[in-house]
Amino acid sequence: MFALEDVLRSCISALAVFVMTVVCGRFLLPRIRARSHGQQVRDEGPKTHLEKSGTPTFGGLFFLIPLVLFAIVMLFVLDDARDVCVIVLFMALFGGVGFIDDYIKVHISKEGLNVRQKTVLLGVVSVAASVYTVWFSDSGSFLLLPFATRIIPITGAWKVLYAVFITLFLFYTSNSVNITDGLDGLLSSLMAVAMSGLFFSFGLLANVLKIASGLMTCSLAILGGVLGFLIFNRYPAQVFMGDTGSLALGAGFALMTCFSGMPWLVLLTGVVFVAEGMSVLIQVTYFKATKGKRIFKMAPLHHHFEYMGWHETKVVRAFVLVGVAGALAGVLFTTGYIL
Repeated sequence: MFALEDVLRSCISALAVFVMTVVCGRFLLPRIRARSHGQQVRDEGPKTHLEKSGTPTFGGLFFLIPLVLFAIVMLFVLDDARDVCVIVLFMALFGGVGFIDDYIKVHISKEGLNVRQKTVLLGVVSVAASVYTVWFSDSGSFLLLPFATRIIPITGAWKVLYAVFITLFLFYTSNSVNITDGLDGLLSSLMAVAMSGLFFSFGLLANVLKIASGLMTCSLAILGGVLGFLIFNRYPAQVFMGDTGSLALGAGFALMTCFSGMPWLVLLTGVVFVAEGMSVLIQVTYFKATKGKRIFKMAPLHHHFEYMGWHETKVVRAFVLVGVAGALAGVLFTTGYIL
């Protein structure tokens, strides 16, 4: 269960990253505005988004830089902090791929990296992350099934299969979170809810998992970062997170669930991210199968509701409420390990 020391350390981390994110944002925002023309909104999107063209991107740097500093400090403060630092490292690597994509969108072509280039880059980083998780992490590879009463270790040839799963899982989750970043404040708000849910889920496992304490601290540090960024990204947004931030957040979210042995938490705590990603897959598959017909007015899902006449702030509020319900469900399912 929750230890006071872990809670205090996590809250201090959240506050520190929040303050650093705000300071970083105040420093970087005018410089990003001065050195780039901002992101161009695609013509096929909702017409109300055309007024967002020129809004600066690269906002993910506002919280990625503080999170990297947080990870460095954790090496000296927290025992067995290597896995937590590796999570932040892979967040930075995924963010690096996003930064390249954002740079191309702003300075070269608004299409960014093509599908093959982005798939290869994200695939390489996903494979590296899965190899570390399965074979080199301090916590080892294992699973905790919902309402189970014991840890299920993954050994032998099963490790190869699990590594393949994690690779695909990371790739899908990071892209689904990236897709969700389409409205002012949407991803920041949803990730704040998701990190809050993970914090409580990990807290319930503090006596079960050695890594739970570090994951609690990491989840609240990310919470502090996205809340700090939300100051700049709430409607009307002063800056976009860009792929720099969204891919990093997706990777961090997925990796934390894998290190805790509960990747299934993404289905609950990250229910909106999963739905957004599935809406694109369903739309594309149905469109090709029917030679031009659509299920949704537009994918991803948040645009569907915009085309139904919802203002983007209404969409954000509704999606966040769904996210809160999913996070609560995730915590509820985690209680099975302590009953």
